[in-house]
Amino acid sequence: MGIPLINLVVAGLLFAVAQAFPSGGHQHKCPPFNKGNFTVSQFQLYPENAIWDDRHCVVYFASLFNGSVVVYDPYRDKVNKILEFPGITNVLGQHASGLDYDPVTNLLSVVIDSQNPFLTEGADVSGDNWLLKYDLTRNKELWRTNLTAVTKGLWGGFQDVSVDTRGNSYVIGTYPKSVIKVTPRGKASVYFPPQTNDTTVHGYTGTAHAGNTMLVVDNNGTPESSATGNSEIYRFDLSSGSPHGTPVLVPRTPHTAIGEADKIHLPQAYGGTVLLVAEDLRGLTVLRSLDGWHTAEHRGFIPSDFPVFFQKIVPSSIQIGPTKNYLIGQYFPGEFVPGTNSGNRSDFPMFDLTAQIDALLA
Repeated sequence: MGIPLINLVVAGLLFAVAQAFPSGGHQHKCPPFNKGNFTVSQFQLYPENAIWDDRHCVVYFASLFNGSVVVYDPYRDKVNKILEFPGITNVLGQHASGLDYDPVTNLLSVVIDSQNPFLTEGADVSGDNWLLKYDLTRNKELWRTNLTAVTKGLWGGFQDVSVDTRGNSYVIGTYPKSVIKVTPRGKASVYFPPQTNDTTVHGYTGTAHAGNTMLVVDNNGTPESSATGNSEIYRFDLSSGSPHGTPVLVPRTPHTAIGEADKIHLPQAYGGTVLLVAEDLRGLTVLRSLDGWHTAEHRGFIPSDFPVFFQKIVPSSIQIGPTKNYLIGQYFPGEFVPGTNSGNRSDFPMFDLTAQIDALLA
């Protein structure tokens, strides 16, 4: 689907304004959110990822199997709308995964991945992968970029994204680890290329950023189905705007093992000093850095209360409101509902870990 040139121009102007006035347009404060554990009731939500919008006080859920984004108001416990993307939403094998929200430009970044690498643990990396840029002010898609056109189908597994202060997007790949950089107008290039031709090596799965510091979690080849592992955190410096980047290991003290990791999160409540690492089959690792993520303290691990077994995982965490942090409960769909690409579940748990996190940081 072609995106009109005027949309590309508007996108560029939005980012130019944001760069010139970095504090403008982001003065909104959301009221306290006081729920403990709660359940989001939405048919076929299956949330792979989520991000908090502190400008509109809503959550964006990546609805994995439907290839859409669900906009949820946690204060009213209501789904406001579902963002759908022509040619992607409800197309078998096109999954919604990575999300990033820029409150200054009011643009939402959405990663759509091919299911094939995740079904085969990298043996098959075929299929289209997209970065979409959605304008929440005008409620329309500005542009989409096919990441597979950059990789020529040689690697894949794209599933998360960070955006720097210039509006450049960095999409991380898993099979094997890689990063694609996309400009504010949608031009994509290889920022960090794969270090091996073996696409079954399980690499980057999540990214988070504070300003121009981007963190990624690297599974270091641990299979996706494993509960144990030796995942590491790496830092990219995005401040130079360079077309290429080099990951720098963030040493942890103590160097306690991080299991098979999924998404990572830098909650705003802690000013970018605390990183939450979701481990699919175990729970949440809590790290803290007081030196801009040159080093990190391993503050502890919070086991999931979710009854974890093969059909249930905890893929990510999210801040909701000014202070609350939740672990997201995810299910695999089992049998698809006839005529759809997903299962029949409607209830998805959110686990309040705020008190446990704060206790580890005390």
